[in-house]
Amino acid sequence: MNEDNQYICPPGTDYSIVATPDGKNRAMEVALMKEHRFAFYYWFKWHKVKAFETAPALISIDWHQDLCAPCESEKSELLGVDLNSFLSVARFSWEGLNSLNDGHILAAAYLNLIGNVYVLCKQEIHEPISVLVDTYGNEHTIYCFEHKNDLVAALNNSAEDSIYLDIDLDYFTESSDPCGGGENLTVMSQTDIESVIDPSSKLMSWCFERMQGLTIATEPTFCGGLRNSNFIFNTIDSKLFSLPLLGSKVEWSHLNA
Repeated sequence: MNEDNQYICPPGTDYSIVATPDGKNRAMEVALMKEHRFAFYYWFKWHKVKAFETAPALISIDWHQDLCAPCESEKSELLGVDLNSFLSVARFSWEGLNSLNDGHILAAAYLNLIGNVYVLCKQEIHEPISVLVDTYGNEHTIYCFEHKNDLVAALNNSAEDSIYLDIDLDYFTESSDPCGGGENLTVMSQTDIESVIDPSSKLMSWCFERMQGLTIATEPTFCGGLRNSNFIFNTIDSKLFSLPLLGSKVEWSHLNA
């Protein structure tokens, strides 16, 4: 593999290197992006750099499901991506993935960059469980949940031993629009935001024991603007980390309590 561009940051993205939140002092990355589809690049990067024998499952917290499956032409495009080049995958994340930012999850699953998928969302769920067969013949089960407790129950009954956590900040908004966003959007209170990502909660405790990477999409448009997105991000950043992301040093709050 050509590693010359291993440390590239695609447009509008950056990352911090942190210790894994399980307290075992292994390294992982927290990647930040404005447009959610760039998470695809980081899932690829971690899969290549860490050489997982089994692709980690994805836990996604998002107002939207972002589960558009690749059509046949898109599958061909995915198979044409040079997976030996970080730069090529970064470019594909920008210009090849759907600009609606709703196809990156199953595109990653199709290439076996991620394993099973668990989505906690507010968008109406029509198919709570589905299966995608990747290009290698592996089956990936996709689960959608409306309530956090149902997600926790499913994770506790699963055999997942490594995961990526994926957070889209628009989850922390309320909207009557079937597509999210819109003029009537409101932002959850700081207390309610913190309750979802509380390090001591059952969900986050489960994730912390298995986390290999964290992606955070700021998506200001679907948060009702940059001010709302910044408020949500600052709340999450302050709750999860005792020192801020993208600073000179980043530390998990629960490991320094």
